Amino acid sequence: MTTQRTIRAAAAVAALLAAAAAQAHPGHGLSAPDNLMHVLEADHVVPMLLALAVGYAVVLVRSIRRRRRADRSERDTTSTRR
Repeated sequence: MTTQRTIRAAAAVAALLAAAAAQAHPGHGLSAPDNLMHVLEADHVVPMLLALAVGYAVVLVRSIRRRRRADRSERDTTSTRR
């Protein structure tokens, strides 16, 4: 089940990055396409930041859930020993 979730998350990130790459064509932005500043324009940076934020949120939520499960199982183990 976790493999499917990982694949879905990877596909979502790939879709976001593909959308950013699709906008990377001459004719948009304020600088020349071969200029470094062109990559730092909002058309390219915002989708990348969104993808990073979603990835960070997924990792954060998964770690919180794992920690809660570990705490619950530890409490259950200690309560049954007494």
